[in-house]
Amino acid sequence: MELLENPDYQDLGSPVERNQRRNVTEVVLVDELIGSDSRRIWVSLDFDGNLVVSGQDIGPKVAQFFGTDEYEFAYTVPKKCQSEFFLILGLKSVDNTLEAIKHFAGLKYEKLADALAQAIETMPVQFWSRP
Repeated sequence: MELLENPDYQDLGSPVERNQRRNVTEVVLVDELIGSDSRRIWVSLDFDGNLVVSGQDIGPKVAQFFGTDEYEFAYTVPKKCQSEFFLILGLKSVDNTLEAIKHFAGLKYEKLADALAQAIETMPVQFWSRP
């Protein structure tokens, strides 16, 4: 059976209209490679609409700090707390969560990280990490 003959892949052969927009499901805020070290931080919405900020650091500098060359983390801001969280970021009203988060990419990520640290103190923000 050819790939496009498989009914699970029928839509792959269909042309996509030029004006058709796909929903953004993830926004990459940091994606850097410095020597042997890499860092990637992205934001997504889970199935319940909670805001999830995830990250992964890999390389020798991570190994020096944690004793292993990989570190992962995630913050989850509950949907019910997002308006309050965006106020911490200085945003009064947000129509599209992921579009608003795009403004905290690159060097502006530190402001988002600070807001997450503040939110943990006053909201039921979940955090996990593992080296």
